[in-house]
Amino acid sequence: MSVFDINGGGKPSGQEPQRVNVDLNQASDIQCSNCGGKFFHEVTFFKKISALLSPTGQEGIVPIPTYACLECGNINEEFLPTKKQQLNG
Repeated sequence: MSVFDINGGGKPSGQEPQRVNVDLNQASDIQCSNCGGKFFHEVTFFKKISALLSPTGQEGIVPIPTYACLECGNINEEFLPTKKQQLNG
């Protein structure tokens, strides 16, 4: 069984990360939609894809990183991938 990187395996060569100056004091906090907590930790859920849908022709697993509330474990809807997300972007 293969594991696929949905992020394309890294940034394209020759591209520098874009730097943007943002005043985070003007940004709003994201809170847990269940308990109102403000702290999250990274978790991973997995999708299993059949050989028919796989780019390699073999059954595989796709790890999808997201964030869960530290207080209650809830995953906000905005942190879940959309149903239209595809392996190659």
